[in-house]
Amino acid sequence: MPDPKAGPPKSEILSTQTDEALMARVGRGQADAFEILVDRHTNSVTTFCYAFCRDRDQAEDLMQEVFMRVYRNARSYKPVAKFTTWLYRVAANLCINEAKKAKLRKMVSLDGPMDADPDATRIVEKMATDDPGPITEAERREASRLIERAIEALPRDQRVTLILVERQNLPYKDVAEILGDVTVSAVKMRVKRARENLREALRFLEAAKGGG
Repeated sequence: MPDPKAGPPKSEILSTQTDEALMARVGRGQADAFEILVDRHTNSVTTFCYAFCRDRDQAEDLMQEVFMRVYRNARSYKPVAKFTTWLYRVAANLCINEAKKAKLRKMVSLDGPMDADPDATRIVEKMATDDPGPITEAERREASRLIERAIEALPRDQRVTLILVERQNLPYKDVAEILGDVTVSAVKMRVKRARENLREALRFLEAAKGGG
C-alpha cells in the first residue's frame, strides 16, 4: 500500500513542469523528463513533418530524428525563446534539409486522378476565403483533400511558413524565429502570397476537375 506521506509519484510531478524545466532536467541526464517531453509533443511534431513531406512513414522517421536532435542538444539548450519555438525550428530545418537533398517525395501529384464531385472546388474556394458557408462532412473532406493538394503546389518557403502559421497556430514572431533568416514582415508577406497562390491553385484544380 503506498505511503500517503510519500507525496505524488515523480512522473506526476514532472508532468506538471514546463517544457523549459523538463529540458533542463534532460540536460542533466534525466531520461524520464525526456520521455514526458516526447509524449507531450510527438503528435504535433509528426503532424508538422507530415504536412511538409506528405508521407506518413517519412513523417515518423523525421519526428524521431527531431527528438534525437533535441536529446543530443539538451545540454546546450538555452531557454531564450519558448521551447516549442526552438523545437519547431529543429523540425523545420530538418525537413528543409531533407527536401533539398531530394529525400522527400510528394505522395500526390497535381496530375493524379481525382474523384468526381462538381461542387467540391466551389466549397474549397469558400474555405480559402474569409467567408466560408455551411458545408456537409463529405464536402469538408473533399475540401480538405483539395486544399492539401493545393498546398503541395506552393513554393517551399511559402508552404512551410503557411504550415507553421495555419497548422501549428504559431504567431508571426515565433515563425520568424523558427525560420531564422526572415523578419516578421517577411513572414506576413509570405503568408499573404501563399494564400493568394493557394486560391490560384484551387482555381486550377477546379478547372482540372471540371474538364475531367
